[in-house]
Amino acid sequence: MERFTGIIGILLILGIAFLFSNNKRRIDRRLVLSGLVLQIGIALLVLKVPAFNQFFQGMGRAMQKLESFAREGVAFVYGGLAAIDANGNAVNYGIAHVFVFAFNITATVTLLCVLVAILYHLRVMQFIVSMVARVMHVVMRVSGAEALSNAASAFVGQVEAQVMIRAYLPTMTASELLASMSGSLACISGSILVVYANMGVRADHLIAASLMAAPGALVISKIVFPETEASPTMGTVKLDVKSGYTNLVDAITHGAADGFKISMNMIAMLIAFIALIAMVNWGLHHISPGLSLDTIFGTLFYPMAWAMGIPTADVHNAATLLGQKLTINEFVAFRSLTNGTVPIITQKGLTVVSIAICGFANFSSVGMQIGGIGSIAPERRTDLAKLGLKALLCGTLASYLSACIAGILQ
Repeated sequence: MERFTGIIGILLILGIAFLFSNNKRRIDRRLVLSGLVLQIGIALLVLKVPAFNQFFQGMGRAMQKLESFAREGVAFVYGGLAAIDANGNAVNYGIAHVFVFAFNITATVTLLCVLVAILYHLRVMQFIVSMVARVMHVVMRVSGAEALSNAASAFVGQVEAQVMIRAYLPTMTASELLASMSGSLACISGSILVVYANMGVRADHLIAASLMAAPGALVISKIVFPETEASPTMGTVKLDVKSGYTNLVDAITHGAADGFKISMNMIAMLIAFIALIAMVNWGLHHISPGLSLDTIFGTLFYPMAWAMGIPTADVHNAATLLGQKLTINEFVAFRSLTNGTVPIITQKGLTVVSIAICGFANFSSVGMQIGGIGSIAPERRTDLAKLGLKALLCGTLASYLSACIAGILQ
């Protein structure tokens, strides 16, 4: 019966979304049901169909291979510095199998951003996004703008996805804007996905999480904020985004610069948040010995972790990871998961948790998104600020919904 506990989670998630709906009578039931069917279909393909599962596992191995290519560049830059290997010995950083988070992550993210820029310049990325968007548009009957945005969010960063629909942002309805923001928070970019895969998380689980979150975010956002206005892009899916780069070399240089900026932002956030966690835990321990943020998260998120169908042995630790992801960020949650600080011992628990915490939905990302999209469409900044917390709710619930479905199939 534990397999079907996730059904309780699905009902709970949809119930929460319905509770926060601003117009319960206008909820499009067909859109909700078709979105759920699409999520289930993606989960079945990635997790249960051998040919697709092997394909996505192969993609995971390819992602890990990219990390070895990135090392070639970073070893040249940092080679000669001393690093500590797995045995505790000081060795040259340039040799294989030595990992320093700041150096390795910078290299991997920078290389992936360069590859994305190349694909963008060659219009390959636009083609992939438009194909995925057409499927979502046909199945769910959502507008072209929100289909394109959510499809893009499964491949690129949360602000980059909005760049692809820059021309539509000024005229998008409030419901479309929320759907777009929610998708960007629920999904995860390809460059960050590779980082987590190289940290030890199964790549097929990460890919499933990001792909499932695209329709999932539309399902939740359209319950929370049903469409009541006429959308200018209803019935059309048109993505005509030009490269913006002068040539291939220009794409590579811009991609490298963007990758380095993203890496520095990641490193800064991790330093700040992990230091703050240590400071808060120190204070909590002095209030009550043994009290920490992990114990608080484990208690607050326990009901949701249980409802997802996570095995009893892992529920408390899974709840802790859910809390870390939402209130701090997903980097900290994945770090706790992969380094054993907050271990998950069952395979089903690992699958469900990996999908549940795979996404950008956290408080700091909301601020980044409002600032990023606001710079693209300044006239919508007020609307973005009003919808920020709703988008956080929708993005979080979308990831949880994907996790519940994956748990049922395990």
